Amino acid sequence: MATRVLSRRAMREQHDQADDIDQETETETVESDSASEPEVVTKKPRARKAAAKPAGPKPAAKPRARKKTVKVPPRMVARWAVCDGALKRIAVFEYRDRTGADAKLAEMRERKTGTFVLQLVKDPYDPPVVAV
Repeated sequence: MATRVLSRRAMREQHDQADDIDQETETETVESDSASEPEVVTKKPRARKAAAKPAGPKPAAKPRARKKTVKVPPRMVARWAVCDGALKRIAVFEYRDRTGADAKLAEMRERKTGTFVLQLVKDPYDPPVVAV
């Protein structure tokens, strides 16, 4: 459970009061021991350090660091790939040509021994160059 944060000022006042009580009891014992010399204990005022002000105008603020621009991920295009057992691409077909990919897969399974699979792959998109 979280505890309440104590006020530093209140804690300081309690400490000072405890010190005053301790000092009073000490002076009473000292007075009872030596009646000829009464000792007066005075509390020193607490000295605070004065904040040194800088001479002259303030220095210019440092320029803020600019946020880096977020790199836009490249556009991707989905394609069908006929792969062997090591997932090495044997043939790649456009996404809309699934029937061609299935036909190639059936041909590879009949012709060669081994495992062949059809896998959906994503490649970076290269727009076609238009001749003018």
